[in-house]
Amino acid sequence: MKEEAVQPPVVYRGSFLRKALINSLITAIVIFVSVYLGSEQFHHVDLALIGYLVATVLCLLFFTMRITAWSLRPPTRRLWRQGFEMMTSAKGLKFLFHTLGTNIGTQKFIVKRSWFRGAQHLLISWGVLFSFGITFALVLNWMHFELVAPTTYEVVMFGIPLFRMGVESWLAIALYHGLNWTGIAVIAGCAMAMIRRVYEKNRLVEQRDEYDLFPLVLLMAISITGSLLTVSALWMEGEFYYGISLSHEIVVIVFLLYMPFSKFWHIPLRFLAVVIPAYHGLAEQKKCARCGVEYATSMQIQDVQTALSKRDLSVPIEHTPLHMSDLCSQCRRISNRLSASRMKVGLAQAGVWVQGNGHNGLTALKEGEPLIETHPEH
Repeated sequence: MKEEAVQPPVVYRGSFLRKALINSLITAIVIFVSVYLGSEQFHHVDLALIGYLVATVLCLLFFTMRITAWSLRPPTRRLWRQGFEMMTSAKGLKFLFHTLGTNIGTQKFIVKRSWFRGAQHLLISWGVLFSFGITFALVLNWMHFELVAPTTYEVVMFGIPLFRMGVESWLAIALYHGLNWTGIAVIAGCAMAMIRRVYEKNRLVEQRDEYDLFPLVLLMAISITGSLLTVSALWMEGEFYYGISLSHEIVVIVFLLYMPFSKFWHIPLRFLAVVIPAYHGLAEQKKCARCGVEYATSMQIQDVQTALSKRDLSVPIEHTPLHMSDLCSQCRRISNRLSASRMKVGLAQAGVWVQGNGHNGLTALKEGEPLIETHPEH
């Protein structure tokens, strides 16, 4: 019997380029409008930060292109769609905020491994996030300070005055040195990460210098050079300030251009870290068609089958409404091994007997039907 040729999945050439250009254009327009409004029609653009501004815009555009490419995959599109649908209900919103607090706020999934790794991760993540918040607000000109009196500053965001503070008040000092505080946290976290990588080098079998160590070196370089700017201004009467500021700007620009292609790529995708637990916390549990053990949710299995079918990778059990994904992982292994030995396999929960189909799959066995003779290919 002649085997049917397997058709490759359809690839629509040009779809990525078209969507990437559209999404990048939308991102560029949003950035332009935000800078225009934040700087009050470009009246408060800080020319000293132009280099940072250009690098930030390029960084956001690169992120947009990579997220577009990643989102074109059928499983990813399905995950985004299900995530947004699940989070629109009251139960979903409650689950969202709770998971954000545990997975991103306190990061219990890391703290459970060890207090050292938990402290290290919290220092780096929150230090970096607060640094981004302060830097982007200043570089994109969303926020600026106006001197409204000889000893009083007014904080303005998007042209809206927020509050006033004394030039030498505790609040002013805390705001002036916001990047110094976050820099200290990042330096401490990176130092702890490097210590762990040195002492546990033999256990980190997948560690790569360019992917794991280089980002830590960049973060420490940014934080140290940024802190040295404060040291030069306060205690060295501006000595070496120009050289330090130039070094700091170069390191920051390198980091911003490198970030979309580094391990920091996962930062804008943290939303999906909430969607995965939502599958298990919000949807109905599904039982294995063979052993009856709950191993996933009905929604998750349906999405897996949909994604595989769109890639022409679906593995149905012939002459039944079942797929291999309707079995738990242990039963899949058992069923494949037994069927390869020409033995019947009973799917008790589905009330079906199956056997191997001779093509690394399963087919329903009718009553009285002999087992298929299978021969290994040479």
